[in-house]
Amino acid sequence: MVLLALVATAILNAIGLGLITLTNTEAAIASNYRQSSQVLYAAEAAADCALSDLARVASWSNILSGVSQSAFRDSTLAPVLPSGERVDLTALTASLQAASDADARRGANNPRWRLFLYQPLSRIVRSPHSADYVVAWVADDAAETDDDPLADRNDIVTVHAQAFGSQGLQRTVEATIAKDDLGVRLLSWREVR
Repeated sequence: MVLLALVATAILNAIGLGLITLTNTEAAIASNYRQSSQVLYAAEAAADCALSDLARVASWSNILSGVSQSAFRDSTLAPVLPSGERVDLTALTASLQAASDADARRGANNPRWRLFLYQPLSRIVRSPHSADYVVAWVADDAAETDDDPLADRNDIVTVHAQAFGSQGLQRTVEATIAKDDLGVRLLSWREVR
């Protein structure tokens, strides 16, 4: 009888420990999913903010050539991210450009990525609850064939927005927009993986 009680107690303890482990795992998965979604929303907010800024600029060639810039710019090109890591935005721009050049292979029509918006999201949305850091680059669209990546001739540009969250999370979205008589029109929007 005592042996049977000990075996039953051991089985119940094992089941209890298994349930605790399962609950902790589920809570960690839910937390990671929430944080990942939050960083994706931050990247989307950065793209939206860049699109809003672009809508107010008369000539997108001024953006592509660096004459006009977003109002949402940080005081440093080496900010400290929510994860505590320092990021070099100049190096990130060079890396984005290298990847774009390797992918596009269109010679003089390869897009030239211009750092446009970079700031903690909390300063853009004026909310102390957002610790994410957002960055957006602008380049001439892939359909442009004027051999000048610093001039926009067809009123279409691409925005590449990236958000950095805690625990090293990063999410990226890309949007292609066009100017028309009514303002700015979204042509495509995708998450970059």
